[in-house]
Amino acid sequence: MKRSARRSYVLAVAPALVLMAIFYLGPAIWAVYISTTPMSLVGPDAGSTRFIGLDNYRAIWKHPDFPTFVWNTVVYTAGVAVIGATIGGLLIALVIDRARRDGNRLAMAAFGAVVLAGICPVPLVGSIWGIILDYRDGVLNALLTTAGFERVDWLGKRPMLMVIVAEAWRTVGLAMIVFYGALRTLPASVGEAAMLDGASSWTRLRTITLPQIMPTAGLVLLMTTILTAGSFLLNEILTGGGTALQTETLALYSFHAALIDFRIAYGAALSVVILLFTLVCAAVYLRIAEKRP
Repeated sequence: MKRSARRSYVLAVAPALVLMAIFYLGPAIWAVYISTTPMSLVGPDAGSTRFIGLDNYRAIWKHPDFPTFVWNTVVYTAGVAVIGATIGGLLIALVIDRARRDGNRLAMAAFGAVVLAGICPVPLVGSIWGIILDYRDGVLNALLTTAGFERVDWLGKRPMLMVIVAEAWRTVGLAMIVFYGALRTLPASVGEAAMLDGASSWTRLRTITLPQIMPTAGLVLLMTTILTAGSFLLNEILTGGGTALQTETLALYSFHAALIDFRIAYGAALSVVILLFTLVCAAVYLRIAEKRP
């Protein structure tokens, strides 16, 4: 690459790099620094920035419910990012792409409906799912009782499953858009040649389409995992952590510690743990993204 072309490239990406440094790298560095202090909003350590080393991390490790928080985070992330968003987004994108190629006029309407769910504000999503899952007057229980079944306390007996479903409903639109864009870029000639050779739809999907979008799948997994691992607002709205901490993830516990109990440094240490969890997932997903057909 010539020096002038390299300079133009650097100038083109410089604004994005500056914004990322301000809104992502800067807060991350601040969180790591604060996590080594006893900073709190109340009490004798209010505003304190004295260095205490890894005391906050030791306190997290010794917390009796820390294994529960980690397990809930793994289940929540796997359910939302892997199954709900990535696999669900891929299936929806495949169906819509096939319907579009068959000339179905409802294909783009379905596409718009899924996107609309993804751009709804989180409080609105919480209200929608609260109305659906409410024990007494919820839509889901109304359908059950109409069909002759008993009401189910969805948020009381199955809180993690319900939170995963609601969060996946909100997140699947992003994954679908990325997968749909990837499907639109695949060369049609390869699939047409396989079809002429007698390959079935399933064979073409398994041997041609899926291998070509594996890098995209890795990137979608990375994006949705980053979004899910740090997501807590919808969980807080629907369950608040659940009875006996059934839905208390690391992100939700960090929110409770920092902004409910005012333990800023402890909450920052938890956010660093979440970052490390996300980096481990990212390392796995990037290996998937590196695969080529």
